[in-house]
Amino acid sequence: MAKRKHLSKIIAAAAAAMLLMAITACGGEDPTSQPPVDPNPVEDDVKEPAEPVEEPKVEIKQGTGTYVGQIDNNSVEIETADGPTAFRLGEGMDQVISKLQGDESVSYEYWEQPIEGDEELKQLILTKLTVEEGGGGTGSENAQLPATKDFELELEGMKETKTAKLAQGDGYALYIFDIFSFDAKTNKLTMNVDQDYYVEITKLPSDYNGDELKLEAEKELAETGKVREADDHEKHKGMEDASVYMIGEGENLTKMYIVDEIDGQGYIFRVNNPHREPSEGFATHVFTSLSSIVNQ
Repeated sequence: MAKRKHLSKIIAAAAAAMLLMAITACGGEDPTSQPPVDPNPVEDDVKEPAEPVEEPKVEIKQGTGTYVGQIDNNSVEIETADGPTAFRLGEGMDQVISKLQGDESVSYEYWEQPIEGDEELKQLILTKLTVEEGGGGTGSENAQLPATKDFELELEGMKETKTAKLAQGDGYALYIFDIFSFDAKTNKLTMNVDQDYYVEITKLPSDYNGDELKLEAEKELAETGKVREADDHEKHKGMEDASVYMIGEGENLTKMYIVDEIDGQGYIFRVNNPHREPSEGFATHVFTSLSSIVNQ
């Protein structure tokens, strides 16, 4: 009987131990235990701050010339030592050129931007433009002259409208057509297709003598052929009131010596007109240009 009681105590103790283990397992992990270590931890993608990229340095170049006018909304033309040159407007330059009328003497700054695909070609970016003192603009007599102007011409019996470009002479401005070239140093207007067609322009002093100039004309023109005064119907439009209008006519050449005043300023126009194919077109274009002269 004693043995049976002792066995019952052992069984009860074992059952209590198993119950305690079950309760412990259901109660969760030990709060002091550490989470398992991941053998392949994922590192945060933290980027280092990028270093600032330096913009390529550009060489600022300078020049002087004559401002001609706008080509379009983004570019202008300046007559430089290398000839007519196009510049693209840099930041803020549209406000600067909006105050210009054309034909101003200017100094300017620019840089060269390579054109993609052709390393030899560069676009000129205008960054600064200043009108030189006495170089035109507000206050000058030709300040309001546009860079180009349309004229109605009669060619071979047909009326035609053509555009001429403003050019600067010795104390005057005039409009020339694209079939001509004008040399401001010699004040000579020449036809491109045949340089024997030309006009030489001479500005006269205020005390010039018309009678003396007429004698000079007769002497100069005598080398060409027969010399005579032009009839009224031979005088070109705009020069009907010329004080001297002499013609020297040879077999292959006609020369004219014309003295006329434009707004009180006297000029001599020496016209050389060969008897060749461009004759009619030459006279019509050139006398339209001469009639457009504006004193400065």
